[in-house]
Amino acid sequence: MKQKLLNVLVCLTILPLPLLGQPATYSLKAGANTFVSSGSPTANFGTLGAMEIAAPTTAQNRTEDSLLGFDSSAMQSSLNASYGIGGWAVTGVTLSLYSNFATAGVQPGNNSFNKIAAGAFEFDLLSNNNWSQTAITWNTLPTILPGSGNNTSTQLGTFNWAAAGAASSIWTLNSSQPLMNNIISGGQVTILGQSTAGSTVGYLFNTTLVNAAYLNVTVQAVPEPSTTGLITGLLCVTAGLRFCRR
Repeated sequence: MKQKLLNVLVCLTILPLPLLGQPATYSLKAGANTFVSSGSPTANFGTLGAMEIAAPTTAQNRTEDSLLGFDSSAMQSSLNASYGIGGWAVTGVTLSLYSNFATAGVQPGNNSFNKIAAGAFEFDLLSNNNWSQTAITWNTLPTILPGSGNNTSTQLGTFNWAAAGAASSIWTLNSSQPLMNNIISGGQVTILGQSTAGSTVGYLFNTTLVNAAYLNVTVQAVPEPSTTGLITGLLCVTAGLRFCRR
């Protein structure tokens, strides 16, 4: 019996502590955010307290897209210090947004915005991060979109805004490889919010001036490539001594 107990303890000792830990979530505050409007194609709205994803309507015939920028370099440095370089992986990403106006039919105080309305929209990851919150306009937006240079776009999911009065929303983004790579490398993350085809959406949410957006990144420790006994150790505990003796 003592020998069996000793074998179990040996199996446990080859498991690294990070592997036994729980997933951790880090929140990145938006560093840049604004929207552009087809109704004012040369105007920049980077100094406003809100931005909008909106489809054109008969009464307000303009399309409005929003841009969010996040810098993941500080988070990467912190994770590398805690887990070691290559010792962590991204397991999920969500986006938190906050709204002062969230009920269908309400007209926000600034007439630059469309009325609040339910509808579908999407978030896309842009490869080009060269945009300025205080300079970009509807007319210059195409310079960072696919079709200009080597710019690419990766869809992070389609969603539905209910416009039912909720002051905050959390949107779960697709775990696309480009998004994971940007975060793991400590790079910039640019997210474009736009209405989907045929949508009637009017989704208003705050900028950093009022209540910032946050990118919430969940990470998990991973085994070091050189540690060959990690999986064996875990299986020892779960499958019993017979597996260890084999």
